[in-house]
Amino acid sequence: MILTKYNRELAHQMVDSAPDGHVIEVKPAKRSLEQNRLYWAILSDISEQVVPGKAYEPSVWHEYLRALFLPERVMELPDGSIKMLEPSTAELKLDEFSAYVDKVTKWAIEHEVKLSEKPVAN
Repeated sequence: MILTKYNRELAHQMVDSAPDGHVIEVKPAKRSLEQNRLYWAILSDISEQVVPGKAYEPSVWHEYLRALFLPERVMELPDGSIKMLEPSTAELKLDEFSAYVDKVTKWAIEHEVKLSEKPVAN
């Protein structure tokens, strides 16, 4: 829940009424709805403009650009083997997602994509 005055009051009520043993977590917000809307608008513009005569779905461009700009992570499993984990935009914090969208925007501009949405200050 994003903190606003109302949500803070609601959170206090939830804490006061929570049974023993429950856990409360306060952490930085992940990407905003506005950032997410901008990102998918950029992906739509890319999907319509980058490959002449062939339009890939925005979700295909999401996969492509995510692999291009976000590093894979390494996880060691209990048997000692290593597993490479694909990057995820859903795990990015607000500032990390902003930096990622900036990279995607720059890539789009370098590929002569005319953006329908203006980038927003974060």
